[in-house]
Amino acid sequence: MAKLFRIFALVFAALFALSLIVGCGGDADEEEAAADAAFSSAAPASGDLASNGTITVTFDNDPGDVTASQGTVAGSGKSRTISGPFTAGALSLTLTWTNGGGSHTLTYNVTAPDTTAPTVTGGTVSDGDEDVDPAEINDGGIEITFSEEVSGNIALQTEAGDNVGWIGTVDGTTGTLELVAGKEIGNETTYVIKGTVSDGAGNELAVEVTFTTAAKE
Repeated sequence: MAKLFRIFALVFAALFALSLIVGCGGDADEEEAAADAAFSSAAPASGDLASNGTITVTFDNDPGDVTASQGTVAGSGKSRTISGPFTAGALSLTLTWTNGGGSHTLTYNVTAPDTTAPTVTGGTVSDGDEDVDPAEINDGGIEITFSEEVSGNIALQTEAGDNVGWIGTVDGTTGTLELVAGKEIGNETTYVIKGTVSDGAGNELAVEVTFTTAAKE
């Protein structure tokens, strides 16, 4: 009986060890599969680039450590930014990354530094607007357009500075404010769209657009 017990114990130990080996092998395969990354896109993709500008590059997977032939690389996950200063003139910017051992070259014409801040060029409402129909705003939301691609944040506030609770996003040359159910704006009230956005060269714009809704009919 004791001998039979020892045989069972040895078989169990062997099966347990095998399961550990198989499990580790599966994890390694998953890690290896997740390690390879390929270049997807860049913004800007080519053309003129201010010497103090920023390039955002995106990969289909986490590229690991990324290096660039010029500029400083920052970021994590699938996206990285390369910021200047870049040398004026023709630029062939070569990127290399560790996860997959890839490389990619981007070409630009580096121009003088960009010192001009973005501006608000239009939108659903303009600064100082009065008699704005709150029903139209609640139905369609608010859109703001900028003079160039920017990143940052905007929010809808009351005149007293309280956040109304709408969802604000900034993407490319457009900022949007989307209604959250139960947070509808009302009549005869002054609202302010506030936030801060910046262009690829780091020039900032303090957004402040004030409008007043119409009286209830």
